[in-house]
Amino acid sequence: MGSRVRKGSPGREKEEAILETALALFVGRGFFGTPTALISKEAGVATGTLFFYFKTKEELIDELYRRVKAEAARAMCRGLEREKTAKAKIRRLGLNAIAWGIKNPEKVKFMEQFAHSPFVSTNAQEEGMSHFIFLKDLVQEGIREGAIRDTDPDLLFCMMASALSGLIARASAAEDAAERETIVSEGLDYVWNGMKA
Repeated sequence: MGSRVRKGSPGREKEEAILETALALFVGRGFFGTPTALISKEAGVATGTLFFYFKTKEELIDELYRRVKAEAARAMCRGLEREKTAKAKIRRLGLNAIAWGIKNPEKVKFMEQFAHSPFVSTNAQEEGMSHFIFLKDLVQEGIREGAIRDTDPDLLFCMMASALSGLIARASAAEDAAERETIVSEGLDYVWNGMKA
């Protein structure tokens, strides 16, 4: 898959074109509505070329899922090490998630569509979620410090993820920058108030 081809090579460009095209088609047409022939055609590559990189459509969707999850996790982590309190870390994480989500609406839709999909292998789902272990660690650290309510960390993680997903959607819909800023600020206050001890 992606590790077979060197970055910047023509092969890498073809692989990226396939993945970008597949993302748009899977979001717009779903798994069954997106035949590999259409992905190849829209990406400007031969069907045989697609199968060189991805042996099956399931392998393609697994790779796309892994990449999108890893990208989202990297974006959410930015600057966390500079924050000193659990509240500041949760806010930074939320700001990062919202900024990434607004910038990448197709990737957000893809994650939501395929998060619990039978089309994504268990291995790909586990690998995708492994990028977010830092969130559970952050919640557990906040619980130990007494800043976050002492409850099931997995529940808090799920509630936070759902709240951020809704907040991304609401902030994305706001056309006015000042309105968007207010929505984000108030929304993150609600997220924190739901978590704090």
